[in-house]
Amino acid sequence: MTRLLNRKRGLSPFFVALSLVAALCAGAAGAQALVESPSSQVERIDALLDQSFYAIAGVYDYQGTLLKRELFGDEIVEQKIAFKFSRPFKVYVKYIEPHEGREGIYVRGSNKNRLRAHRGSVPDVAVSLSPLGRVAMLDNHHPITSFGLERMLEIGAQNIRKAIERGDARLRLSDGGVVHGEPTWRIDIESQSGGRYVTVKRYEDLWELATRVGQDMYVILHHNDGIDSPTDVTPGQKVFVPDYYASRGQYFIGKRTFVMIKAKSWDHKGKLYESYEYPELELNPGLSDRDFDHRNKDYDFMIINQR
Repeated sequence: MTRLLNRKRGLSPFFVALSLVAALCAGAAGAQALVESPSSQVERIDALLDQSFYAIAGVYDYQGTLLKRELFGDEIVEQKIAFKFSRPFKVYVKYIEPHEGREGIYVRGSNKNRLRAHRGSVPDVAVSLSPLGRVAMLDNHHPITSFGLERMLEIGAQNIRKAIERGDARLRLSDGGVVHGEPTWRIDIESQSGGRYVTVKRYEDLWELATRVGQDMYVILHHNDGIDSPTDVTPGQKVFVPDYYASRGQYFIGKRTFVMIKAKSWDHKGKLYESYEYPELELNPGLSDRDFDHRNKDYDFMIINQR
């Protein structure tokens, strides 16, 4: 059974959730009847995002399965990954398909902040990788340092709240149906596909440029066909930076947990850009340091080291 612990100070979580549920129930009916006013729709979406942040702040650790689909060129790469996550930031991943048996552990502040991993196939050897390096980022839109439910919520909320602030996108809140056994709310956003050109500074790669302009690195890379990698830029080069993370998005938030459990984004050409969902998710299972230790006998790191 899922356990959700609330540690954030302030109003009683029960009364916060109860009042929000009442507002959302009234709002969902209105949204489906298309008689909503834009202001009330925005207020309900903003309140739901607040409660989702409140809920995830009360989750100390979690484990489950992640299904992800990401666009690379014209190809969607699908992956199924078993994982464990614990605060302040510990991640264990094991690939189910493809790359069955591949494992990785990242513990912030440990192993020189490098990802410990092995490929799960011959020749198999345990290595330590830069989380932002080419090998670690292969077939990944996001580095291991951005793993997890909270980061998925942050990306979605940033996109939605930018639309609220700019007033140039359409937002809608509705019933999201049952997603992997969890009744959900669904937030839809359709935004403009504009952007601006930014000049690369001296000694700057796309990671640093993305941080400077407040946009995701891979979103920038994806929308610049002439750039092949984060380091494939030169000082003075003009780089297109989209205004929004996605031109269209769908975000599913659980009605019982208020945790975002599914997110889908489309790029500025209308193609599915990425999709993340959690068909199995256990909140606050009580993970220990052993779950993030490569010496754990349930993992295959030690088998490799003994060969």
